[in-house]
Amino acid sequence: MGNIIEIKNVFKTYNTENIFTHALNNVDFKVKKGEIVVILGASGSGKTTLLNVISGLDKVTSGTIVYEGKDITNLKDKKITRFRKENLGFIFQTYNLLEHLNVYENVLVGAKLGKEKTNINEIIKTVGLDVHKHKYMHELSGGEQQRVSIARALAKNPQVMFCDEPTGALDEKTGKIVLESLIDVNEKFNTTMIIITHNPGIALIGDRIIKMNSGKIVEEIINEKRTKPNDIPWG
Repeated sequence: MGNIIEIKNVFKTYNTENIFTHALNNVDFKVKKGEIVVILGASGSGKTTLLNVISGLDKVTSGTIVYEGKDITNLKDKKITRFRKENLGFIFQTYNLLEHLNVYENVLVGAKLGKEKTNINEIIKTVGLDVHKHKYMHELSGGEQQRVSIARALAKNPQVMFCDEPTGALDEKTGKIVLESLIDVNEKFNTTMIIITHNPGIALIGDRIIKMNSGKIVEEIINEKRTKPNDIPWG
């Protein structure tokens, strides 16, 4: 299994009145194709900043980010936007769904962003929403809406899915259902996933756990066997 992403000696530094703060401090790791990598850390540890620079939502101060041999670090805004559109999917704590569209139509919006045609019905079935296909957002629970956002991101057939605290607004039972959907997507479509969380239990679903503190990677753990979402401790 080859590497899809290489993060090399990445710094993200902020200068406030000549006081320099390293939000990312010499971060260096690789992500294999089809892998689930969980970035774990408390608030302020740098995990969301790391997600933002890996995904091209923000620029690094120094270092390089390479996707399958292509350095995206210094791409101009128009080119990095196109790269994200064609290759990456995003799931956030807030669902950002279109209230006036039903489940199928929201997922269709994602599909229209991709380069290749995808089977929308199959994707909706994968995240367990087949019976809700024609419902509108106000008719769905928070967990169901989050699964719509997963389906929408998947519909553009991304190489990498970025998930920023995807269960942060959900209770334990609902959160575990959402995590199960993410694993189903990974296993069925071999979608590489980078999941950001502060919850050590959630980290156990990953192939690899990267622990962060003060902008640095403090520990990297290879998880020989993923823990099923129903079996993880919560909180």
